[in-house]
Amino acid sequence: MIIETDRLEQQMEAGTTFRDCFKKSNLRRTHIAIGVYSIQILSGVYLIGFSNYFFTLIGLSTDDAYNMGISLLGVGFLGCILSWILLAYFGRRVIYSSGLLGLAAILFIIGILDCVPNYMQRPSIAWVQTSMMLVWNLIYNLSVGPVCFVILCECSATKLRGKTIAISTAIQAILGIVITVMIPYMINPDAGNMRGKIGFIFGGLASMSFVWTYFYVPETKGRTYEELDIMFERTVPTREFTNYSIL
Repeated sequence: MIIETDRLEQQMEAGTTFRDCFKKSNLRRTHIAIGVYSIQILSGVYLIGFSNYFFTLIGLSTDDAYNMGISLLGVGFLGCILSWILLAYFGRRVIYSSGLLGLAAILFIIGILDCVPNYMQRPSIAWVQTSMMLVWNLIYNLSVGPVCFVILCECSATKLRGKTIAISTAIQAILGIVITVMIPYMINPDAGNMRGKIGFIFGGLASMSFVWTYFYVPETKGRTYEELDIMFERTVPTREFTNYSIL
């Protein structure tokens, strides 16, 4: 099965190059693929990798930080499972953009809570911020996390899917390196010492990502790959994808 699948993919992509991903209607499709994949990082997912450290910075004990870190992963797993149900009933664009809006709101709340006077003398605030992180990870894994890959594959041209995904992955990886280097400098006490205020940074990026999604990410639910090829070739406006008639 694997050998046959590999043979069919090579046959399908025969004669195509990476340059084709940036020609005509394929440029728009590559732009969407790069955008939805990169937004995973811009919306703050790499904060999850520093969650245990972040929890200790905002005032939790080491044991509590560890327990909440485990809870964070459990909530994320639950969200991913529930996303399968959402995808069956709601459009990709709706789930993705709504999720981004929710992520941005939660990140701003975390940032605002960090600005409360006498923050370190109020341990309850740290627990509220931690709870917000749990909700953030639930929403992320309900929407932006898994739905990104659905949009990524459906918006890529069939013959160029492998190359489009490769380009998107490479750019996301470069962006990931930059953010991974930046976060410790932003939250470390002997550097930026931003603590929860980092929520303002990623909340702003998530908000801008929402605006980009509204204007550029089309609704692909219920469309065949052939229909999508035709619609992109006809340069159908983003917000007309849902009700557009091929005939």
